[in-house]
Amino acid sequence: MIKVKNLRKYFPIKGGFLNKKLGDVKAVENINFEIPEGEILGLVGESGSGKTTLGRSIIRLIEPSEGEILYNNNNIMNFNNKEMRALRKEFQIIFQDPFASLDPRKKIFDIIAQGLKIHTSMNREEVNKKVISTIKEVGLQEEHLGRYPHEFSGGQRQRIGIARALVLNPKFIIADEPVSALDVTIQAQILNLILELKEKYSLTILFISHDLSVINQIADKVMVMYLGHIVEMASTKNLFSNPRHPYTKSLIETAPQIFRKNKNKVLLKGDIPSPINPPSGCVFRTRCPNPTHDCKEGNIKMGLIEVSPDHWVDQCCVNCS
Repeated sequence: MIKVKNLRKYFPIKGGFLNKKLGDVKAVENINFEIPEGEILGLVGESGSGKTTLGRSIIRLIEPSEGEILYNNNNIMNFNNKEMRALRKEFQIIFQDPFASLDPRKKIFDIIAQGLKIHTSMNREEVNKKVISTIKEVGLQEEHLGRYPHEFSGGQRQRIGIARALVLNPKFIIADEPVSALDVTIQAQILNLILELKEKYSLTILFISHDLSVINQIADKVMVMYLGHIVEMASTKNLFSNPRHPYTKSLIETAPQIFRKNKNKVLLKGDIPSPINPPSGCVFRTRCPNPTHDCKEGNIKMGLIEVSPDHWVDQCCVNCS
């Protein structure tokens, strides 16, 4: 359903008296992947890796700098504003913060119904019926529609956010860390809800998270992102049972685990570099636990290679692991 080719997103840095361009924030660099219809692709990485920018670029909430985004074999990068507006109802997003993503001045009914009023020709009765059925789908009641967002808990607000995304019957949803701000027990409820809705409506989902336990539970396939690059991509089972990139290994080994201690954890040193001036060659070389000579000199280019069936790893780090 979704196919991304050579996607880049640079944010220009301007300054000085004449507000000249001084450089670029290289947020997303040469991304290639596809999501089959009805699957959940997990996107994982540290804060600052470019996950949210990538997600919003795919549906053109942020305009990519270059590349192709194919939706059902149509390159939406060539769509004008009118064509994109018609397509918006098929693309929806669930935001990370359930408190900031809902307008505090509007009642829940108006928040959920807004998309229907913009993108459909439904009359008032049809809108009411659709909103009521949708709010019940996410585990809330009809009487909740007359309240304001501040009257709900974080988990309930996220259910409202899911209802707002679901009400237009979308085909593709970006879930941008939808459970990171919630308690663990509420996280499980929201994840189960997303899985139920995915099966019921055959949704295709890009699920963004920094929590590997969440990704392991919900995703069919996983992409690992570091400083704007995809460094590993595989099915969820293969990635967790046989990680090949040293960054992926470190993320898995340092994830909190109950009743199991690993004294030989691969801990990464330092912080993620600045996307304004990323390292030359392999962007991971400054934190790699076992860099090669070419990595250190910056003489190698990044790019995924298939190391086993449907398991892709950045070519410059295959030998470092």
